[in-house]
Amino acid sequence: MADVKSTFGPKRIDNISWSDTSQPSKLIQDDLQTKQKTPLFYLHNESINDYEDDIYFVNNSDETLSFVAPYELMKKDTENPESVIAVEPSERDKAFTYTDVLPKQGVRINRQHIIYDSDYLNQIIVYTMSCASKAMWGVWRFSACEKGLFPSSYPLLWEDGTKPLCVVSAEKLNDPKDRPILPPVLPIRQQLYQGWSEPYDQTRASFMVAITDVIYRYDFGMVGCYYNHMWDEYSSEAEQIANLLIKKDADNVDEILALMTAVYDVSFGTGYTTVPKEVAEIIYDLWLKYKNNK
Repeated sequence: MADVKSTFGPKRIDNISWSDTSQPSKLIQDDLQTKQKTPLFYLHNESINDYEDDIYFVNNSDETLSFVAPYELMKKDTENPESVIAVEPSERDKAFTYTDVLPKQGVRINRQHIIYDSDYLNQIIVYTMSCASKAMWGVWRFSACEKGLFPSSYPLLWEDGTKPLCVVSAEKLNDPKDRPILPPVLPIRQQLYQGWSEPYDQTRASFMVAITDVIYRYDFGMVGCYYNHMWDEYSSEAEQIANLLIKKDADNVDEILALMTAVYDVSFGTGYTTVPKEVAEIIYDLWLKYKNNK
């Protein structure tokens, strides 16, 4: 996409109506059902001069979206592809993280130039979370690519949950191992990291944050905290687990599992919480990395 100028900033437009009367890309033209469907989310262009368009993500659903993030929220651990690592957003990314996006509201996420972008393969990635229905419930990642410019009225997801042909991927990330750290929890996450850095040190604080991330993404125990953006609900147990590991050590996954189970038994009552072995495996890997980095 074209370089973003300093004048390009966060912006919202209310009451945007879906229209498929613009000239869509060839891929959209090939979709014979386009005229019969309504998108849940789509891209909309607003011309700002003879050469440039601002691109908006439009919430065409009847729900208020908790967030819209037009950048990657996660990456795979190179040493363990099954593990997700939180991507710390840049200052620009933070500025373009929108919360409480209303129905029929568009949020500006990108800009394209009729000359500079017309000959290149351009990509837009957007994350959001939908609770519109049981079928829609979850975190969604959309990836759209175009050779040249993005047309207006560019659907990202149909209201029945199917993917438009023009979209490269529309993934619902409900498997815990694929869940990203969501933007609404980043402020409290940073606040707790700073708080842990004072009595401990930055290395131990990072270890505690990493453990909390895993428990938050797998969302066991107090079920529902992930979708309600309550990252800190898991921080107390994560702090205890980190400190016990540093004090007592653990030589295998089973010892991690036993240690975590003991912590949760004290917090919530014996047998109330079942710690997934997959979580213990990930935390064991984190523990080995922590020891190797000390």
